[in-house]
Amino acid sequence: MEIVKEKQICIECCPISNFVLGYVLDLRCHPARGFLHQGLPVSISPDDPGFMGYEGVTLDYVYVFLAWGLDIADLKKLILNSITYSSVNSYEKL
Repeated sequence: MEIVKEKQICIECCPISNFVLGYVLDLRCHPARGFLHQGLPVSISPDDPGFMGYEGVTLDYVYVFLAWGLDIADLKKLILNSITYSSVNSYEKL
């Protein structure tokens, strides 16, 4: 975890997919929640929208907002992480 923090490696989380596929039985216990509160860079992403039956990332955000007890600052951090770590320039930091 120290290396992830030091090198600013973003942890991509696909909460609905993780739940549907049985990787987590309860989204309230998803490890990404703890990572976020420990200051590790976390982003929220959808996974295989064709299989999951929805498009976009909004539903994933709604689920983590409710399950993880997030506030506006947490949502802002997740969104900024998604933007920061999705651009080609951010890879130069690694």
